[in-house]
Amino acid sequence: MSREISIPLPPLLELTSRQLEVALQSASAQVERLAGSVAEFTRLAVEMNAHADATVAAHGARLAAEAQRAMFAMQFLDQLTQRVTHVRDALGDMHDALAAPVVPPTHLLLAVIRARYTMEDERRLFDVMLSHLPEAGCVGTDASSESPRGGVELF
Repeated sequence: MSREISIPLPPLLELTSRQLEVALQSASAQVERLAGSVAEFTRLAVEMNAHADATVAAHGARLAAEAQRAMFAMQFLDQLTQRVTHVRDALGDMHDALAAPVVPPTHLLLAVIRARYTMEDERRLFDVMLSHLPEAGCVGTDASSESPRGGVELF
C-alpha cells in the first residue's frame, strides 16, 4: 500500500537548493581562513628552516611537512564543495524544469544534470542509480575518461 505525500515539489527544491548555497558560502569562508593559516604556517616554517639553531631548523622542517599535508587534505574540501555544488545545481535544474510552461523530456534533464559532473565517481554513481529508468535513455558514459575509484582528480 503506497501513500502519496502532497507537497509542492518546486518550492521544496528551491528551499533545498538555497540551503545548500548558504552552506557552501559558509564553508567557502572557512576554507579561505584555513588556507590563510596554512600559508602562514608555511611562511613560519621557511623562517625556522633558515635559523642557525639546528633544533629550530628541524622544527621548521616538521612544520613545513605538516603544512604540506594540510594543503593536500584541503583538496578533500574542494571535492566536497564541487559535489555539493553539483547537487545544488541539479536541484535547481529540476526546479526550473518543473516550473517551465512545458516540462522538458526526462532524458534531456538527466543529460544536463550528468554533464555538470566533473568527477568520474559522480558520473558512475549517476549511471548506476539511474540506468534502470527507461526515461533515462542512453545518457551515456565515456569509459576512456575514467579515473581510478577514489583517485584524486585535479581540476
